[in-house]
Amino acid sequence: MYRSAVIAVSLLVPVVIVTDLLFRLRHRNREPKQAVAQGPSRLLRWLRVAVNIAGLLSLEAIALTGGFSALLNKDHKMTGDRLIWHVACAPAFALAAVAVTLFWAHRNRLESADWSRMTPDSWAVPLRKFFFWSAAVLAVPTMVSILLAMLPLAGTDDQETLFLVHRCCAPLLAACGTLFAYFALVTWRERSAD
Repeated sequence: MYRSAVIAVSLLVPVVIVTDLLFRLRHRNREPKQAVAQGPSRLLRWLRVAVNIAGLLSLEAIALTGGFSALLNKDHKMTGDRLIWHVACAPAFALAAVAVTLFWAHRNRLESADWSRMTPDSWAVPLRKFFFWSAAVLAVPTMVSILLAMLPLAGTDDQETLFLVHRCCAPLLAACGTLFAYFALVTWRERSAD
């Protein structure tokens, strides 16, 4: 069942991206033009780009090492090289997730105007915000559960429960993080095209 859930989540992400791309290609000329605001300083812009790239790369490294274990092993256990790579990428992901959250939290504030933007021509910003906050919320139980499972505080049954929480939240975190990155790129492209 876990394998089926990982496959479903893994297939859902490209379906959402392709559907959005096809819709954008079809309705490309009808998109409303928005005013372009003055951007941040050049140093801050490059720092934001570096943090975004580090966050996306570490997310995908964590997702691939964990997801391949679920897809390739019938018992869904991660061992050997995949486990080492997964654990080695985890600190980079945790730091990058905190940095991405700090850089993007203000820009992704939920506002009442977001509901009026849920038109077919301009849904990228509300969807970016939704996937950002979903990923931020899912990152907490994903990381905390596996950290608590590694400490000698929990018994064997509790460690299994914490590991199950990690396994349930991790694919959703990977999907929300990837879709956030996609919609962030879409909104950046729309703003730079104006």
